[in-house]
Amino acid sequence: MRLTANERGAALIEAALVLPFLLLLTFGIWTTARAWNINNTMEHAAREAARYGATVDPWDSGASPGEVRALADADLASSAIDTSAISTVCIELIADGGASCDGAHTNSTGTDQILVKLRYPNYKLEFLFFSTTIDLESSAISRHETSS
Repeated sequence: MRLTANERGAALIEAALVLPFLLLLTFGIWTTARAWNINNTMEHAAREAARYGATVDPWDSGASPGEVRALADADLASSAIDTSAISTVCIELIADGGASCDGAHTNSTGTDQILVKLRYPNYKLEFLFFSTTIDLESSAISRHETSS
């Protein structure tokens, strides 16, 4: 099929109109997928750190949170996540009937619990024409195993 003289630039104009939307969609999918991946990795790291913290006996409120955070950092670093950007909201042993250091969790289970809560503040989502920031947060609770 031959194009007439007045239809020759139509394909170029259509491409110029559609290309920005296509690029926005592509970059949006990639950026959102990366944020989701980081959030899932943070969830996994918090869960593994809480499971490790549950085995620390006796729990030392001075040294044990550092050991638990080191395990979480190793898990995050293995996924190429900058661990310096992630802050520790709370890593502690919550006694039965007690409240956590962040005030959001209370324990009424009859056993002691380990709480690990991590936060990635101001994670930047870069889209083609704009950007926005979100806070990624994950937490995990595990029952503390004592040897007594």
